[in-house]
Amino acid sequence: MGKALNIVSQYQIEQLRASADIIEEVDGLTTYIGICDPGTTLTSEAKWSICRIVNSGANYPILNIFTWADGLCIYNKVWDNRAACNYSFKKF
Repeated sequence: MGKALNIVSQYQIEQLRASADIIEEVDGLTTYIGICDPGTTLTSEAKWSICRIVNSGANYPILNIFTWADGLCIYNKVWDNRAACNYSFKKF
């Protein structure tokens, strides 16, 4: 498996979950993780970094694919708009 799939281990997912300020499990396959800039008080502020994890489901091997809003891990997104963001593999 190459970098093109951007596959992460369960340990890395748990580390990200531990640092998250908000976790939304949309369904059994898609999870959004939001990390906000310190001092952020609202989900409507453009002070969030958002990661989307898509699980391949029952197909083996099971893959967890990480993508980030605009491919960046910076605090410039609005959590409330997470579903409308463009997600791509990390550029950082």
